[in-house]
Amino acid sequence: MLRKLHSLPGLIAAIVLTIMALSGAVLSVKPAVERAGTTRLAQGTLDVATLAARVKAQHPVLEKIVRKPSGEVIAYYNSDGESRASRIDPSTGAAIGLYAPSPAMHWVTNLHRKFLLGNAGRIAAGVAAGFMLLLGASGLALLARRMGGWRHLPDRVRGSGLQRVHNEIARVALIGLMLSATTGLIMSLTTFRIIPERHAAEPAYPDYVSRLAPLPVGQLAALKGVDVTALRELAFPAPQNPRDVYALSTSKGAGYVDPSSGTWLAWQDNDALQRVHETVFMLHTGEGLWWLALLLGAASASVPMLAVSGIWLWARRRRAMPVLANNVRTRQADTVILVGSESNATWGFATAIHQALTRANLRVHTASMNDLSSRYGKAQRLIILTSTFGDANAPSNATQFLHKLAGMDVPPPMGFAVLGFGDRQYPNFCGYAHKVHEALCAKGMRPLMDLGRIDRQSESAFRKWVEQLSTALDVALEVRYQPSSPRTIALRLIERKDYGAGAEAFTSVLRFVRSPKTDSAWQRLLSARLPAFEAGDLAGIVPPGDTVPRFYSLASDSQDGFVEICVRRHPDGLCSGYLTSLKQGDSIDAFIRTNAGFRPAAGAAPLILVGAGTGIGPFVGFIRQNAAGRPVHLYFGARRSGDSFLYDEELRRLVGMGRLTVLTTALSSPAEKTYVQERLLADAVALRKLVARGAHVMVCGGRDMAREVANAWERILAGSGLTVNDLKLRGSYVEDVY
Repeated sequence: MLRKLHSLPGLIAAIVLTIMALSGAVLSVKPAVERAGTTRLAQGTLDVATLAARVKAQHPVLEKIVRKPSGEVIAYYNSDGESRASRIDPSTGAAIGLYAPSPAMHWVTNLHRKFLLGNAGRIAAGVAAGFMLLLGASGLALLARRMGGWRHLPDRVRGSGLQRVHNEIARVALIGLMLSATTGLIMSLTTFRIIPERHAAEPAYPDYVSRLAPLPVGQLAALKGVDVTALRELAFPAPQNPRDVYALSTSKGAGYVDPSSGTWLAWQDNDALQRVHETVFMLHTGEGLWWLALLLGAASASVPMLAVSGIWLWARRRRAMPVLANNVRTRQADTVILVGSESNATWGFATAIHQALTRANLRVHTASMNDLSSRYGKAQRLIILTSTFGDANAPSNATQFLHKLAGMDVPPPMGFAVLGFGDRQYPNFCGYAHKVHEALCAKGMRPLMDLGRIDRQSESAFRKWVEQLSTALDVALEVRYQPSSPRTIALRLIERKDYGAGAEAFTSVLRFVRSPKTDSAWQRLLSARLPAFEAGDLAGIVPPGDTVPRFYSLASDSQDGFVEICVRRHPDGLCSGYLTSLKQGDSIDAFIRTNAGFRPAAGAAPLILVGAGTGIGPFVGFIRQNAAGRPVHLYFGARRSGDSFLYDEELRRLVGMGRLTVLTTALSSPAEKTYVQERLLADAVALRKLVARGAHVMVCGGRDMAREVANAWERILAGSGLTVNDLKLRGSYVEDVY
């Protein structure tokens, strides 16, 4: 429901909100521009009487003086029978130029307030402000859920690609957008008198005015008592009307001054409603708060980016929602698949299992987890595939599942299997899937297999789980899951360095450049450039004879001009065998996948890099880029020293260059039998101090190694008031595990 509240208003009002936001962004620079051209006076340095005297000396037929919220002073006067307006230097009273409001800004103002459509446009603007407020509130709630709760909103945004960009922009801009929307909605409701209209402070016009000769304006005591910083408008008596008076409006109220005696004839303070409306107006326009106007303008400028990325994400979710063939009715199914997904990505995996089970002559019913039913009369097995939203929360189509499960009778013989989808960057990896598995066990149902967990939609991990499911069901399953692969580029091998030749852990560092797929010299020049990427991103490679890409961490940056990966040859490994057999000059097809969650945190805080085997690849890339000499501590686990020690010479050279502060190695060969987690524990005191200084911990390597390293860190942090989960929540502990 929350996602619908966010998506539908955005789709409906995207164009209108974009027009309103962009016009608001243009108007936001006006207060700053006006302030830049204004002579600013400190409070208490000039009174209204003195200012009026200076201006009147320059313009004898003076009608009124207006001071704008920016501090700009405008004099309206008559010269040679024509009405004119000039900008005034308050320190001298002299004109510094004619005052001529910009026709372009006037047009933009009308576009912003009423879409150039009169009252109908004002109504549309009010409705748009309401939509913006609804979008902001629902978006903030969704972001809080995704981050694991309101208190984690300031933490590092995880995820990848467009979703992360959308959330990062929204988190920065939402407060400004909601402030603009709220104040704009209040102003719109006031315009149509749904909210009581403000009543300007207008005292009754005086019945009696002295008939004595008027005093010079500079001698009027009432005006002398008003600081010019409080001035809004001073209207002068009409020369042809002897009973006319000075009318003064200030930030505190309004009144009339006797031109003969200089005393107050009447005064009225602003009431509370007036002050509220003026505050709302100031917060919406930024007039008088130029810095706020610029901040609100920057927030408004983000709306087109949020609209485009939001619509794209919505369309991607729609495309990911499959149309299932042979989806039998609930009562007729012997196998039920329930799916929990926030972005619909999990449905692709569910469809593959649905089709495989159907081909195995099972009668399969697939639905959302919220559609859990008590009418599974013939069902013998339940298969649940679910993602996790935020901190172990249910995705949007599974929010009612646990509640429904608690209130229904499930036949105990019914077996079940749960497969969780998540991201190891989050502390509660597949946390909601774990909750579901435990709840089904508590209901008396029989688990067919252990809880499965898939990291970042890994196709290879999914296929392994399906093999286990096939064994558990004693049914041969042929899964035809075909993820859509991005467009590839041709890469040509220009250099390779082999480590541990002839050993079990034979590893190659391969360096590629762009290889044009054309003989045209012009097209070769255009296609020689690599796509943008950073160390730690992933290169996806599909080996010949297969359709599933394998991913390798990049040890280079696109600015280096080459793609570098580190590949260990696995026994019977299709892709690793293919890559390690390449010769210089051979070409491959590959694509780049951003891995934004595995990047060094910005700033100068220390980096603690922990890796083993080929997990050192991205770390070498990070260290190469460390020209600023940021403290970097590398803990690297290898089998042995010598010709099997990856990047041995380069690491020592990087230490000498000051780009790597400390290199600590752990050799696991039978002669040494030391592991990287043991090296960490040996340096526990120093590491705890680094964490206290805000150090950023990065772990890359195999899953077992990462688990042991996390356990070591728990021991290191003991007594500090922190845990590994705490560090993960604030983005100070990240993993890239395979």
